[in-house]
Amino acid sequence: MENRIDRKDDESLYQPKIHSERIRTLYGLKQATGKPMTVLLDQAIRDLAANYGLVYQVEEEPIIEKVEQETWNEIREYRALLDELDYQKCLDELEKIKNHEQGGNITK
Repeated sequence: MENRIDRKDDESLYQPKIHSERIRTLYGLKQATGKPMTVLLDQAIRDLAANYGLVYQVEEEPIIEKVEQETWNEIREYRALLDELDYQKCLDELEKIKNHEQGGNITK
């Protein structure tokens, strides 16, 4: 599962280039923690701002949660069940339409 930073109220501001060595380090941290790189950067900026006594603008902490494979399997099975239910409803509706059309042809 991948968590993301909420960009709902985001502005288009200057986005500084980051040296490739910092990106490699960031990627290593991502591999070690399992957190997305954007979340790690957000956390680092928040910590740096706190060290300088600045108030961080975003009030909500990003939600980081690991989901076990078993949970994903249950979600997949549930989604498959819902898809099958929708499919059966479509088949039932199609059958009603066919029956209605056949009934309409008989009366003509």
